[in-house]
Amino acid sequence: MGLLERAAMEAAKKMAESEESHTDVRGIVKASKVFPVVSIASILLALGMAFLKHRQSDAAFYVLAGVFAVLGICLLIYGHNFRIEYDRTGITVYNFFGKPKQYTLQDVQKIELKSDGYIVWTAKGKIRVEQQFFIGADAFLCYLRDYQKEERYEVDICKKRLWDLRLYGSGVSGGDNCIFCAVRYK
Repeated sequence: MGLLERAAMEAAKKMAESEESHTDVRGIVKASKVFPVVSIASILLALGMAFLKHRQSDAAFYVLAGVFAVLGICLLIYGHNFRIEYDRTGITVYNFFGKPKQYTLQDVQKIELKSDGYIVWTAKGKIRVEQQFFIGADAFLCYLRDYQKEERYEVDICKKRLWDLRLYGSGVSGGDNCIFCAVRYK
């Protein structure tokens, strides 16, 4: 079973359990339990290296132990602070330091699938999600795709209305804004 098929099945189950429509779904993407396990193992390895090599004062060994300790601490902070929350009002991404960044669903321009996850390109930047390390990443991908399908459908209807107006002589010409949704067409 492919990655997208699994994501579609997970989202379908979540939507079936919800009595509300999928636009009212609140979701969260957060780090899996791999981050704290790896970070604690890295810190313990660094401490073990420092205590075992205490008798010999080799500076390179202490530098290597320090690198492992810093890596472990960074992984622990990242796993605790990074998360993505989404609902019908928009997307909130909390970065390494826990600082939130808001996106609206209209900001989403493109979803680029990668072998290990996907990148959501928005008007304000990009959101990278690795599916192996984050819980809820598949449901988030399905939510975004469903939203894009709905919006594309509305724009297609709007283009048809605009075409009908041009066809029947309403005076709408290329470069005008659509009177139904204010989308600018060429």
